[in-house]
Amino acid sequence: MATGKRKLATEFLQFLADIYDPATGAVSCMRLAGCLGMTETALRRRWLRRGVRVSWEQFADELLSVLDAAQLQRRDLNQAIDWYFNAPIEQCGSKTADELVVAGEAGRLLRELDTCGVWMHATLDWARARLRA
Repeated sequence: MATGKRKLATEFLQFLADIYDPATGAVSCMRLAGCLGMTETALRRRWLRRGVRVSWEQFADELLSVLDAAQLQRRDLNQAIDWYFNAPIEQCGSKTADELVVAGEAGRLLRELDTCGVWMHATLDWARARLRA
């Protein structure tokens, strides 16, 4: 089990290395957007929906915290990213993780993942089954 956790940690550390700007030491919006499969403009719009009081750093930290927790549940970063954008979370009003982070509810989502992580598997698997049907 420790080996699996180490592999996950290594995968996420590589992801972080890919999205940080070496010149500034901060998360690059352009690099993060690319890793998430979206445009920089689309990611910036999500951040701006949070309002002017939320810094880019705070928004990026919340998004990355949710992805990190999701990866631990899904055991795969690509599946965690897919879940983040596409799976409705029943316990959170059928909103996606992305919608919750944009709404400023990352803390609530992280608590749900921590206490009820099992539902993440069922939610994503249920959503995929519906798409295939």
